[in-house]
Amino acid sequence: MDNQLFCGAAREKITPPENLLKDLRGLMDSKFGGIVDDLYVRAIALKSGGRRMLLLSFDLDKVPDPKENLEFLEKHTQVEQDYILLTSIHTHSAPVTGDRPYEGPNYIARKPAVVQEATKKYEQLIRKKMLAAAKKALEGLVPAVCGYGYGKSFVNVNRIGLYEVAEPSGEVQIQIGTGTNFEREADRTLFVMKFETLEGKPLAYFMNYPVHNTVMILNGCGKEGKVGITSDLGGNVSKYMEKAYEGCVAMWTSGAAGDLNPVMSNQVYREDFAGGVPVEYYEKEGSVALSMLKTLTAHHFADIRRTARKIQNTRQDIELSAGMKWTVTPGKEKDGNPVPYKVRVHKLRIGTVVLMGFSGELYSGLGKELKQRSGEQNLILVNHDASLLYNTGYIYGDEIFALKEQYVGEIVGMNHTWLQPGYIADSLAECIDELLEAQPEKGPE
Repeated sequence: MDNQLFCGAAREKITPPENLLKDLRGLMDSKFGGIVDDLYVRAIALKSGGRRMLLLSFDLDKVPDPKENLEFLEKHTQVEQDYILLTSIHTHSAPVTGDRPYEGPNYIARKPAVVQEATKKYEQLIRKKMLAAAKKALEGLVPAVCGYGYGKSFVNVNRIGLYEVAEPSGEVQIQIGTGTNFEREADRTLFVMKFETLEGKPLAYFMNYPVHNTVMILNGCGKEGKVGITSDLGGNVSKYMEKAYEGCVAMWTSGAAGDLNPVMSNQVYREDFAGGVPVEYYEKEGSVALSMLKTLTAHHFADIRRTARKIQNTRQDIELSAGMKWTVTPGKEKDGNPVPYKVRVHKLRIGTVVLMGFSGELYSGLGKELKQRSGEQNLILVNHDASLLYNTGYIYGDEIFALKEQYVGEIVGMNHTWLQPGYIADSLAECIDELLEAQPEKGPE
């Protein structure tokens, strides 16, 4: 069989050691006071028809130094860069890594020397473990079958809130902000792909669901109320799967979740009781965050396992292909000069399934539109694919810009995006079509 699938999988722990912990920093310059649960880098290796593919996911906010790490992996594994998925689960409770000059408090180069040095050492550990996981996965390739299925999970909610704010005059004004909005649409599609040996032994699972990994954001689970490091919802679901299906590696990825939060989070938005203005606060009692994490992980895991149990369409003749393109659209001006807005779009085809990675955070409405326009039956959108290659940030659809114009208030990230309305949907749709139509080159003999 020319396209017999081979699969191997591995994971390596990337929890920061105790000697680095005190000098590492999290999002919003948070400090860490301990470990809630371990962080991992996971690797799934595939081979078919002379081609090899690597899927790597990190229990981090973003993958550090993607350009250097892609080159490093290609050099040491001989897997072409286009065939390497380098994504993160986007937990907000892990150390910040990578160069982030446009992210204010997350720019490590502006922090004290001890923080910079600790971060550099941690990045070196991540690279070492990344390569170890990739090599183990490639060395463990065995004949395999692959199948997939779709389900639903109801652990997310749209976070664009509309608040009725009472003015001193008694007039009520609608204000936009971050919140919990069950009336706005939320994509609750769950995708699960499984890889097994020819004898039916689980090798790996690939999961995709659109939600921010922010149940534990700025939790108080560490010493002295500091943040406790955790892989949050996505990473904990992976661990539950790996325990339930002994010997497998379970990789969780985020779909188009730019405006989708978990239904419960340590970050709370609500109306002020007096006037209705939006209020943001964080629970300081660590047990509250832990309870929410345990509850949502249990719900999400049950949904994933229910979906996995129904997978029956397994095949062993699987063709692999990959490709990458950049979309470039007009951006806002910076220092009097126009700045192009760029998105890296990355295709990895596994049989009839197409993973489409984006170097930023697609909003759910735009993601839905792109799926519909592509006509591809099994198009799976993956956020945070090599995000730090460019300052892409949130990828808003035009309807989000229209909301911002309609109401006073703020939408997360819009005050510093380079994205201009009117271009991105068509540009991304065209890019996806070109990638889908491209014929794969013949693999090496």
